[in-house]
Amino acid sequence: MKKNLCCTAAFLSVLFVFIFVGGCVEKKPPAESITERPEPLVSSEALKPADLEIVWTYNLPMAHGEGLKNFSILGDRLYTISGRNYLVSLDREKAQPAYSWQLARPGLTFCGLRQYDSRIYSIVGADLVSFDAQDGTMYLSKPLGFGPVCPPARNTSFFYVAGTDRRVHVMQADDMVQLFEVSANDDGDITCVTADDDMIAFATDAGTLAAMLPGKPLQLWRFEASGAINGPVAYDGRQFVFSSKDAYVYAVDRSKGELIWKFLTPALLTDEPKVTQRYVYQYVTGHGLLAIDKATGALAWRLPEGIDLLAENGRSVYVIAEQSKLVLFDNKNLKKLCEVEIPGVTRWAANTADAGIYLADESGRIACIKPIKY
Repeated sequence: MKKNLCCTAAFLSVLFVFIFVGGCVEKKPPAESITERPEPLVSSEALKPADLEIVWTYNLPMAHGEGLKNFSILGDRLYTISGRNYLVSLDREKAQPAYSWQLARPGLTFCGLRQYDSRIYSIVGADLVSFDAQDGTMYLSKPLGFGPVCPPARNTSFFYVAGTDRRVHVMQADDMVQLFEVSANDDGDITCVTADDDMIAFATDAGTLAAMLPGKPLQLWRFEASGAINGPVAYDGRQFVFSSKDAYVYAVDRSKGELIWKFLTPALLTDEPKVTQRYVYQYVTGHGLLAIDKATGALAWRLPEGIDLLAENGRSVYVIAEQSKLVLFDNKNLKKLCEVEIPGVTRWAANTADAGIYLADESGRIACIKPIKY
């Protein structure tokens, strides 16, 4: 029997609360770290065989024992969050710190960062928060009244937040009034939500990818994998690409939810793929990094020691690899060109947009690296 979205109307007025969960917002350019870290994170000499150069380095403001927890790219900014939930926003090109403040009380959980237009959105504890991407001005801290499970999605008119109740809660963007809730009706927890102005889609650990109209509880289509879908699902406006615990990587058509291709990997998958214009990069535990042709679903190459994508530059792809190495791979001739030692690097931000490589360690040392001929 075909399963449909389960909808519960909730036309309840919601009090719009502007209380920041972490206390007062302190927007100021951060100073250099109070921790002594005189050694550079990476060596300029070590990078030369890969034709790479250090563009800038930066030491995050870290107290002793604090540590770097989250490291991500959104637009033209690099966002870092420490183990005590202190956020720093850096200009990706110049390492110019734009603002920094306490995102949340130490120990409080958060569900990643997402950007829509000029605002950043996140889930902090059980609150939906929003702040300006350029100057850090806090716009919103709204108690949700339920336990959120993944980063929120946003389009022009609505917010979409998935909860521990296995439902996506749909709220008006202007006044935060909840309109309705939807469920995949598959007894699965929601792993991610994505949206544009024409549709929203959400995935579950029961293997469902369901699409619906953006402002009505009307299902457009559903696709069912045979294993849990790992979030987040990549979406480029034409297709959804995701991995599943059934060992397959899938590409699904946006308009009808039909399978475009699926690729069988040699092991169960626990990580989401990194998707660029031409390739889908998938890490497989015990088997390294796979590069799958995005258009055809055919395997382009496999790097047994590969862990994750760092960046692409034309035909060149840069990969973080085992034993603290950076590997340069030729996507045209399908061969490894060289590898360089980057000891001490324990954090990185996968860049699917350009050739910038961003490396870090737990103590907060960050380095931006680019191809010399970029």
